[in-house]
Amino acid sequence: MRAGPVSTFSPITIIWSRRHLLMAAVKVSLRQRYAGSALGLVWIVLGPLLLLSLYAAIYLVVFRVRPASMEPGLYVLYIFSGLVPLINFSQGLMMGTTSLSADKDILLNTVYPAELVPMREVAVSLVTLAIGIGIIAAATLVLGSFSWTWLLVPVVMILLLMFLTGITWILSLANLVLKDIQQVLTYITILLLVASPIAYTPDMVPKSLSVLIYFNPMAYFVISFQNLIVMGTLPAWPIMVGIVVFGCGSFMLGAYVFSRAKTVFFDYA
Repeated sequence: MRAGPVSTFSPITIIWSRRHLLMAAVKVSLRQRYAGSALGLVWIVLGPLLLLSLYAAIYLVVFRVRPASMEPGLYVLYIFSGLVPLINFSQGLMMGTTSLSADKDILLNTVYPAELVPMREVAVSLVTLAIGIGIIAAATLVLGSFSWTWLLVPVVMILLLMFLTGITWILSLANLVLKDIQQVLTYITILLLVASPIAYTPDMVPKSLSVLIYFNPMAYFVISFQNLIVMGTLPAWPIMVGIVVFGCGSFMLGAYVFSRAKTVFFDYA
């Protein structure tokens, strides 16, 4: 893998021009991920359902915690609508960060675009996210809580995809040199799970601590999904501005760094 003229937008143009190659790689990655299992790709649907059941049991039966204004069924969807994007973000982040290292030999000896390798893992996480969101949509129809705000859910999904792509472009390069990144990310994903308002609303947090929520970029996306899907309301304007800034900012920064640093990292990795 050797680059020609360096351009900030080269990763973006490469993705668009090789989108069919990317789609084919995503299909192969999905098959390989579930190869050998008895249920195969059924796990893409079964996994989120089991996760939903687990968290519903923990918070409704064991802890018996839920906002007073929410019915149990609605609260389960509230948890799930925040948990699904966070889990898929964490999986895409971990797989995307190690993707260049795993495919390093192929990239050094072929002309396969390096930009597509982290993007492949991000796209796989988008597929599983879309399935999870689809399950929630079916549940909201059953409960009769489907709202027009669902029309904005794809926009939030795209911004989350951009946010994740930018981060994985940067971390996948850094991981070639700093292998400790994989270990650090394990603890970061755990911290994100605890610090994101999945099973609680920001109003349930003491005022002295509530400001800390907004230092977590994923909190903006979690709150946006929960508001649009469960509450049927638009997120507050600072939340909407936040997801646009984080999504677009991360994507452009990642494209800038990757376009300029990829050959240097491959030379010294």
